[in-house]
Amino acid sequence: MAAVATGLVELDLDQPFWERFFTVAPLVVIGTREESGADDLAPKHMVSPMGWRNYFGFVCTPRHHTYGNALREGAFTVSFPTPEGLLGTTLSASPRDLQGDKPVTMALATFPAERVAGALLTDAYLYLECRLERTVDGLGENSLVIGRIELARVRQNYLCQSELDPQQQLLENPLLAYVHPGRFAVVEKTYAFPFPSGFER
Repeated sequence: MAAVATGLVELDLDQPFWERFFTVAPLVVIGTREESGADDLAPKHMVSPMGWRNYFGFVCTPRHHTYGNALREGAFTVSFPTPEGLLGTTLSASPRDLQGDKPVTMALATFPAERVAGALLTDAYLYLECRLERTVDGLGENSLVIGRIELARVRQNYLCQSELDPQQQLLENPLLAYVHPGRFAVVEKTYAFPFPSGFER
């Protein structure tokens, strides 16, 4: 019989427990189009490719404008900020005013999406434009919003190329990560993953 790991603390599943320890996640800014025609930007870290094909998903609550906008317009954008884009990413989390608007969005450096309704954050390295594929509702108070990627673009210096040394490339072009709860990291030192012999995706 395998030995039980020592030093474990059982967490109360009747309470949200994800803030009881640190986890590393991507940090993105989701862009949607408001009913007024204005652009909305909101940072998210519960995000992921949905498989190896052209799908991307993020977790959101139906109470937020991001969810309603994505459903109404049938689209959303995804910007992966660079470390230099941290301030813009932070400001995109600013609360709405009494009229329900988020005027700070107009002060952020953005550019319009080409294939869908929405804006993208200028200080980013990867850009996705997505058509709404489906939502998975009822995950407690949250929902999973899944889009089909219609256009994907990456900055040239972030593109993986066989002739470049990955460590040097990431040192010169670091990644921004979210360390939940409430911290961030700049990833510039990495190591080759030790895949076992014969490993296949």
